[in-house]
Amino acid sequence: MPPNLKAPLLFSLILGFLATQAISISNNKTMDLIEQTCRQSGFFALCDSTLRSDPRSLNANLEGLAKISVEIVIDKASATLNFIVDLFKNVSDPLLYRSYGTCIDSYDASVERLLPEAIAVLGSKDYATSRHDVAMVATNVNACDKQFSEKTLFSDRNRLVHDLSLMSAGIIELLG
Repeated sequence: MPPNLKAPLLFSLILGFLATQAISISNNKTMDLIEQTCRQSGFFALCDSTLRSDPRSLNANLEGLAKISVEIVIDKASATLNFIVDLFKNVSDPLLYRSYGTCIDSYDASVERLLPEAIAVLGSKDYATSRHDVAMVATNVNACDKQFSEKTLFSDRNRLVHDLSLMSAGIIELLG
């Protein structure tokens, strides 16, 4: 190799190495934030796996993690609502009809009002209202669950939405 190319090549290799290290350090700091946040959320395993599965979390600050977690609650609550609505279409028993209707109303209030408001006020730094709205989703899920004396086809989905909403409320609480 000609001597006049060795210095630029060595310089390029060193720059590449340093850039890789800087990215690695940045990712470790973010991962530390995810771990630190999740340890305080009340649902460490669920929080850790949920946030790490969303690529937006890698570059997020605490408020960003809170917003991501609420958006995930919206996705899961919407999917559960759709699942319950599909089941409801085949219900003929009046008591079950009323029970499913209560669940649909509870989830609809969560998906259409509480969770969108939680995100909106999170952006305006009204953390108390945001936390309250997200925690109310867990209350709504409990209201749905109480309609049934036995496990339903959506009991596991209810548990996930319940736990995710309390996890998100815990993350929001860290903001102030």
